[in-house]
Amino acid sequence: GKTNLQEYNEGTHPRGFVITYLAEGATGAFFDTRLAIANPSALPALVLTRFQKSDGTTISDYRTIPAMSRATIDVKTLAGLEAAEFATLVEADVQVVVDRTLSWDARGFGSHAERGILTRTATEWYFAEGATHSGFALFYLIQNPSATDATVEVRYLRPPPAAALTKTYTVRAQSRFNIWVNNEAATDPTLAALASTDVSVVMRSTNGVPIIAERALYKDLPGQTFGIGHESAGVTAPSTSWFLAEGATGSFMDMFVLLANPNAQAAQITADYLLVDGTVITRT
Repeated sequence: GKTNLQEYNEGTHPRGFVITYLAEGATGAFFDTRLAIANPSALPALVLTRFQKSDGTTISDYRTIPAMSRATIDVKTLAGLEAAEFATLVEADVQVVVDRTLSWDARGFGSHAERGILTRTATEWYFAEGATHSGFALFYLIQNPSATDATVEVRYLRPPPAAALTKTYTVRAQSRFNIWVNNEAATDPTLAALASTDVSVVMRSTNGVPIIAERALYKDLPGQTFGIGHESAGVTAPSTSWFLAEGATGSFMDMFVLLANPNAQAAQITADYLLVDGTVITRT
């Protein structure tokens, strides 16, 4: 619905039919970020990648990816992104697949990865997992790819009987916003309880501006900052059924299933654990 001139002035892709979003991204002395873009189609892909920084500026990368091939963008090598926090928006004229890998420390001992998010109109995001105790560092990353500021209400759900805590943030247009949950008490005393707790989150754009949201969780180990860490996009709606293919316990593995109930009434949960020998163990 836009003219070529409008697309040119706004720095967007005039044939960007396929749009992929990634809220998390960081480069610098400690972090490295790589994007892998696969073109599984029979046609070359004209790909515009826009890095929307936390200061509201945008840096673009345009490239052609041949048919049936893959391209890698080492973000730190792009001018203006040597040391930055950013979200990413990838536009292409054919179907492509985008993954992101973020690694840390010069030794590269830690990393996490996430696929690109295709959701374009979500105004609500839900996260069941989250912790700020026992050396955990919890971050929520919010991308606002639109031309309008987003007003985002974050409801922090704590273990019962503790009440939920709520705070509203402004996420500027075409930018990335970072919430370091452990540190919220430093700027807002009403959130002091978030400094050491388990927590789930309900995130909502109250002015209707679509957003993208991810969560990063790290844990310091002796002699290692962020010795371990993982990352995940949120989900856009709660559900009464969930399926998890992965699971392991034993002398080496510990497994946790995290549940969030964003409703005003209690939820009765039944879990079926499917063992490899065909046994089913049910707990309510």
